[in-house]
Amino acid sequence: MRKRLVALISCCLPALAAAEELELIGTLHLDTQSIVGVSGLEVSDDGLSFTAVADRGWWLTGRFLRQNGAISEVFLDEIQPIIGQDGFPVTARRVGDWSDAEGLAIAPDGRAWVSFERWTRVASFERVMTRSNWIKDHPSFKDYSENWQLEAVAIDPAGQIYAFPEKPQIEGFPIYRLAAEGWVIDGYLPEHDVFSIVGADFDENGDLYLLERKLIVGLWWQSRIRRIRLDRSEDTAIWTSERGEFGNLEGIALWRDDDELRLVLVSDNNANEDTPTEFVEFRLTQD
Repeated sequence: MRKRLVALISCCLPALAAAEELELIGTLHLDTQSIVGVSGLEVSDDGLSFTAVADRGWWLTGRFLRQNGAISEVFLDEIQPIIGQDGFPVTARRVGDWSDAEGLAIAPDGRAWVSFERWTRVASFERVMTRSNWIKDHPSFKDYSENWQLEAVAIDPAGQIYAFPEKPQIEGFPIYRLAAEGWVIDGYLPEHDVFSIVGADFDENGDLYLLERKLIVGLWWQSRIRRIRLDRSEDTAIWTSERGEFGNLEGIALWRDDDELRLVLVSDNNANEDTPTEFVEFRLTQD
């Protein structure tokens, strides 16, 4: 049985080592009303295609055109409704809001997991765009306030599924792990400076990258990326945006370009017709 990680995680955020830097490669605005509320993201191993979920209950697939390594255009290939365990689109069940898809993780064999808010749950799919399978909820899923529930789901290199809520409990952010008997809490991550967890992804070494955000005075979004090593106690803020520098970034996906780790972020435009969906890409450089 795994030890709880309450004492394992550092209570402060040390500065990033001087030998590393998160460098902004570019930002692309996708100004279309075809998609709104993109919240969960996965990128292919070659960085040329993506799968996403949107918070009105849709799957999206598309491609990136790159110039000199940076995203220069985004093409949408397919938009399909997320199908619930009852065989109907989740958008058909607005009572209790089944449709609010927030996090996405896809395993190497193609199996997928999507975390939802409002009716708080994680659903599994044999493949993207297939009918969902039910997973028994953790008892604490019902304890979160409306619209502050499961925002992120991620798969570690061993195939273990983790989920994270947007808001912490008293002890911190629960680390939900999907065990054979269902969801268990492996420990808690501390909250820092009122940032909320909105996205998560693991690299091939098992390091967890959390995308966090907060709203400043109701006017500006501020985003942050934390790198956490669950087995070695690292909890490091590797990047923090300026206030209002980007939109409501909610999805994060990692891929590797040769020896260079890339991080692609996507924004939720909150169904605002005047706000484009934003793709932001960084690379982690080392001297």
